Amino acid sequence: MHKFKFLKSNKGSSLILVAALTVVIIGLTVSLRILAGIIMASANQQLNQDQAYELATSLGNALEERIINGEKADEVEEGAEPKKALLDPEKVLGQSDHKTIMEMSGFDGLPDASVEAVLSKDAGGRFVVKVTSKVGKAAYIWTGIYQAQKDEGYEKCAE
Repeated sequence: MHKFKFLKSNKGSSLILVAALTVVIIGLTVSLRILAGIIMASANQQLNQDQAYELATSLGNALEERIINGEKADEVEEGAEPKKALLDPEKVLGQSDHKTIMEMSGFDGLPDASVEAVLSKDAGGRFVVKVTSKVGKAAYIWTGIYQAQKDEGYEKCAE
């Protein structure tokens, strides 16, 4: 009648079986908890990387717009002066090789985030904007290279 008759005849074997099952269940629970922690840490790192990317690209694109956003000579009404770039790399650098043009940290919702933009001139006479952002342990670098055009402001170069 009883399928587990062998457990009745052996004193203490039921206790051993229950103890073994308890150890297995506790082991599985601990393993799942550790796995969940690893997955959450990975998700947080990916979130930090995404936020660092967004910080760097948004500042880089805004600076780029200010550098190349000038009217070309053929777009200006006759007799009027072309609109100069809102951010003129030659004037900003002056005689120095590189200069930090923006540095920010502690954003709303991102207290451990910072972003820095550095303007420099390379060996070919082109201007390089390097934006570095950090969120937690994640970092992202955005780079823009610009070349002066004769009487027409600046244009973006192939990187």
